[in-house]
Amino acid sequence: MANATSPHHFQTSQPRELLACVEFSAEQAEKVIEDKGAWRWLCIAMTLGVQNACLCALDAHDEYGTKGMTRTDARDIRRWTRGGRRGPPPHALTEPRIVSPLELLRRVGDPYFLKPPFQLALTHEMTRAFDDLVDLRNTFLHFSDDGWMIDLREIPPLAINACGIIRHLAVVQPVYLARAERGHRDRVAAALERVEIAMDHYLGAEVG
Repeated sequence: MANATSPHHFQTSQPRELLACVEFSAEQAEKVIEDKGAWRWLCIAMTLGVQNACLCALDAHDEYGTKGMTRTDARDIRRWTRGGRRGPPPHALTEPRIVSPLELLRRVGDPYFLKPPFQLALTHEMTRAFDDLVDLRNTFLHFSDDGWMIDLREIPPLAINACGIIRHLAVVQPVYLARAERGHRDRVAAALERVEIAMDHYLGAEVG
């Protein structure tokens, strides 16, 4: 087993990854006027930020993280636990299949998966905007011989929408803070504000 204190190993957690995503997003958002290439990293990081925020919320009181898994994997784990955890552990314990980003978003808006007041008040507009952000993320992740041609004015509202999702789950009603490090909520809030200010500034500069 690897030594967690070794300089050659990296140990992380869901809250730490969420924080890393939003702080990296803030750095990229503040570069977009001078460096248009920063837009792609902003889209990728904000999508990951929403995914991590959803997983942090869903897994907060779920020992094996089944609320973020496919229904088949979650069912296998529940059967194993109900059976007294006898027999070989299900494969999903070591290699779980996580549902799509859009399904994660749907679940944090579903009281079956996340109870009020932690539940996100999910709207069709929020879902559609996040779907568009995921599509952009997928575009940027796939190599293109000809590159990409994208109207950058479409991205700021998508990033701001993602900020709203993360803010509810990580700042306004975080259910997982017991698993996060000190100062986590404040740092997430500060990074989200930096993203929103940068997006507003970009749109203002374009209008002006």
